Amino acid sequence: MQYLALLGSDPSREPEPGTPEFAARSEGYVRFGERAAQSLRGGAALEEPATAATIRHGDGAPLVTDGPFAETTEVIGGFYVFETDTLDDAIELARQIPSAGTGWVSLRPLAGWWPYDHERIGQRFLAMAYGKEGASDTPGTPEWEAAGEKHMAFVAGAGDGVLAGAALHPTTMATTVQVRDGEVIVTDGSLGEAADVAACIYLLQAADRDAAVELARGVPTGPESAAEVRPVWERS
Repeated sequence: MQYLALLGSDPSREPEPGTPEFAARSEGYVRFGERAAQSLRGGAALEEPATAATIRHGDGAPLVTDGPFAETTEVIGGFYVFETDTLDDAIELARQIPSAGTGWVSLRPLAGWWPYDHERIGQRFLAMAYGKEGASDTPGTPEWEAAGEKHMAFVAGAGDGVLAGAALHPTTMATTVQVRDGEVIVTDGSLGEAADVAACIYLLQAADRDAAVELARGVPTGPESAAEVRPVWERS
């Protein structure tokens, strides 16, 4: 089974770049990546929420605004894609991620994860769909199948602009993992910003944020949904 692990944190508690604490935290993620390499199928860290752009779809043309989908004290700072035999195995991986110790890791089973073999030619961005879930977000329904055709058309039209895509099971199937004082706390459901992430994410590449936003305008979302575009944090 494949799982999307969304990494949540309180930005006010995060170490500042350039500090020893930041370097130690970054090293923690490197060590996790080495330990979990056999189960990892994808992942990336994200730039801070202030770098985001949000595309809201309504009856008229899409409205683009600077900033994240919603103001919240706990935000998504990155993601991994796991492939494990069981949910318990995914939880075991999640508890080892540094953000589980100060924030949370939200696990969502995936209906599919599709990395595309495109050459890296631009800056990477993560586009996340947010909003109220409906029948089109439930695998196996006719509405899901119809939405899937729209997503396939988007991917085909985007060409090498789409590096990967994921279809998520509903938020009702989410599991949150936290570690506090050495104790692993596992709860049903999602916390913070992850509770609003809807049916899909896309890893995009583009020349700059404006080009990424233009590409993400084509992401199929419902009238009550939105797509947030965040730059990927590239290690120097």
